[in-house]
Order: sequence, then structure tokens, then C-alpha cells
Amino acid sequence: MKKKIVTLLLCAVLAVSVTGCGKDKKENGESIQEGTEVSGGTEISKSSASLAYDAKDYVTLGNYEGLEVTLDQDYEVDDKTVADYVNNNVIVNYPYYKELDKTTVEKGDFADIDYSGTKDGEKFDGGTAEGSVLEIGKAGFIDGFEDGIVGMKVGEEKDLNLTFPEDYQNSPDLAGAAVVFHVKVNKIVEKQDVSYDNLSDEYVSYLSGKTGMSYTTAKDMIKDIREYLESASASSRNSAIRSSVISQLLENCSIEEIPDGLLDAKLSETLKQYETYYCQDGSKLEDYVEQKMGTTYDEFVSQIKSEVEQDTKIQLILEAIADEEDITYEEEDFEIYVNNLVANNGYEKNEELYLTYAGTADEGEAHLRKIYRCNLALQSIVDGAKVTVEENTEGNTEAVGATES
Repeated sequence: MKKKIVTLLLCAVLAVSVTGCGKDKKENGESIQEGTEVSGGTEISKSSASLAYDAKDYVTLGNYEGLEVTLDQDYEVDDKTVADYVNNNVIVNYPYYKELDKTTVEKGDFADIDYSGTKDGEKFDGGTAEGSVLEIGKAGFIDGFEDGIVGMKVGEEKDLNLTFPEDYQNSPDLAGAAVVFHVKVNKIVEKQDVSYDNLSDEYVSYLSGKTGMSYTTAKDMIKDIREYLESASASSRNSAIRSSVISQLLENCSIEEIPDGLLDAKLSETLKQYETYYCQDGSKLEDYVEQKMGTTYDEFVSQIKSEVEQDTKIQLILEAIADEEDITYEEEDFEIYVNNLVANNGYEKNEELYLTYAGTADEGEAHLRKIYRCNLALQSIVDGAKVTVEENTEGNTEAVGATES
């Protein structure tokens, strides 16, 4: 299992970060030290967090207070938002069927079946399911599958000798292959007309049985969905404001130069993260890039360097603002931040997360403290921004919300 990409800022700045759990960053309990090689040959240079510099010596701060931000939507969650989500993300994925008294499958029926496909006596991926509902005659399976079920009785089992199409693209190994599907008809069912407007407790109980959720009433499920959508919408809104703020900071503030060694250190750290993620078998990142990404290693490094340089400039600006505003934080708040990263990205302890960003856990922690403080600086600017909503309706942009601060 690969760990998730770790995004340290909500708008994905200051982190072109990829991490993995296949090839560990330490062996026999010892951390990788500076100057050693990780899998694939990338050398870890001096940690970016260990470089001493004063950001204000490299950044000329421009206006960063009371920035004006225009959003193209209001991010409000109304009844229609909830209804669309229920219809398009819940009911579509979990249609409701009721069992009929009918005993023989005909075309047009919905048949609840179990099936298991084998090729040369061995099961193949994607060829087995239980309780799958198939509309007979809709051509959802390969030729002969649905026709073979027509006339079967409820409870009957049968082997279907079939052949995949020569041009079958989902799995090249099965293209043109002779296979056997063992099929059992569990029951014949009828699809129910369910929508947000007639959502019932009965459907919600059915859904909970299918998904393992604990809802017993439609009211409870809708309430939970609304809260989820409101939280996601608020996060998207904040992210959109952050992106606009960062763009303006890059325009309003200037970077005289990047501290000596900082860009190389951050590039080294980023390539190490890519290597840990993609080269879990000990292979070289260079080989992976050229074989899997369709580009040369030099082009890949050039692209990553450009992204790292942009992120480094943003970090320097935010560090300078944090220093200018004397931004501090409580230790328990930083611990919450780290614990969330650990829990959300598949780590077992903080040290594993820290080693993602440096050769030692102490340097990795120092790196995260610096990024956390940058987050606080950015959020303070976001909180002070003057936000206006302009929604594009039928090609016309018109103000639909008052300015807010």
C-alpha cells in the first residue's frame, strides 16, 4: 500500500510531496543520514530546515493586508445541492430493488445473480461477484452471458461457455479468450423508483445494509449529507481564497534571491520523496521516469525544479510575513496538526512522517514546524481578505453577494 500524497497547505503549495511505505526510510531502527543514498541513488543533501537564514533579507514585502478576492461561485449548500448529491452520488450507485414472486428469468427482468469466471480453470480478476443485479437484455456483459441466463429458474446454477471479444480492452489477457462463467440465479427483482423527493426510511435501511452505515431514517442521512457538503464547500471556498491570495502575494512581493543551498536542498528532498514512493523495489527513479512517465529524467527533474522553485518563493514570502507579524503558535496546536497528518496519511508514528521530509526525524520536525507557521501566516491573510462573489450566469458575470471581510 502506498501512503497518500501529503499536502501541507490546503491549496497544494509548499509541498510537491509524495510518500510511500514500501521501502522504508530507515533500516534496523536507524535513520538515513545526510550524504547517504536512498533507493535508486538519490543523495540527500543538507536538510532545507537546517539552513539558517532570515527570510526578510531575501524578500521585499508588498501589500498583503486586506487583499481583494473575487470568487466565481458562492459555495453555498442549499436544498438543491443536497438533492443533487443524493440523486447523483447515492441513489445512482445504490439503486433499490425488491424481490418478486417470479421464478423464471426473461428478457427485461432484473436478475440478482452470483457468478464466477475462470480461464483455463483459474479465476481471473473482475470475473467474480455475489448479489450482482443484471438487467437482462441491456448488453452489460459479453455476448452470450445474458442470453445464457434467460430461462434459468430462481436457485438454478449453470455453466456458461463463452469467449471474450478479440478487441476486449479492459484486460488484454482476456481478449479472444475462452472462459467459463458459473452462474447462480438468486432471485428476480424489480427496480424501485427512488429519488430525493420520495426518499424513505425503508430505502435508507436498505442502503445501510449494503454499505454498513448506521442510518435508520432518511432525515438522519440527509442531515449528515448536508453537514458533509457544508464542510467540503467551506474547505473548497477557503482553498479558492488561498489560491487567489498566493497569486497576489507573488505579484505584490519580490524575491531578491533564494538563500544559498535552499533550492538544491528542497529539490533533493522532493526527488527523494518521489523515489521512495515509486521505487519500492530498489530501482532507480531515473529508470522509473523514463519507462513509466514517457519523458526523460532531465526533463522530469527540470519540471520538478520549476515547481519546487515556485513553492520555495511562496514559502519565503510567508516566512517573511510570519516574522513581520511575529506569528507564534501553541505547542498543542502543532501536535494536532502533526497528528492529523499522521492519521490521514497512513503513518503509525510521528517519526515516520518526519523522515519523509529530511534525513533525520529532528530535521523533518523542524521542516514541518516551519511549514505550519507559514500556514498560520497564510490563513491570517485569508481571514483578512475582502471577498466578493461574482457568479457567471449564461455567459454574464454579475455580482450576487456582498463584499465580506
